[in-house]
Amino acid sequence: MQASGSDNYDKFQAENTEVLGVSANAPFSQKAFADFAKINYPLLSDRDGKLMTAFGVYDQERRLAKRSYVIIDKEGVVRYVNIRPTNTEKDLLSTETLLNEVKKVNRGG
Repeated sequence: MQASGSDNYDKFQAENTEVLGVSANAPFSQKAFADFAKINYPLLSDRDGKLMTAFGVYDQERRLAKRSYVIIDKEGVVRYVNIRPTNTEKDLLSTETLLNEVKKVNRGG
């Protein structure tokens, strides 16, 4: 989800979906970023990269996650993974695209 405030977060919550951000950054760094970008969803600190490695999105050499989107269904099964070629804005997925993927997963599609 793009870091664009609570409007988009509310759209995901309306689909009975929780949004989380994950990075290798320390919690204090994430809080500063969340405050700066006005992010209302939780940011998780994966300092050792275990979660990001499990999803196949961790660049261990650079100690950062590749820009990616993961959708996990209510049973805990990964149903969607999209790893973007760069972290630049042009390569972000739109909220509409992600909401459509969430709706597919929620319908069991």
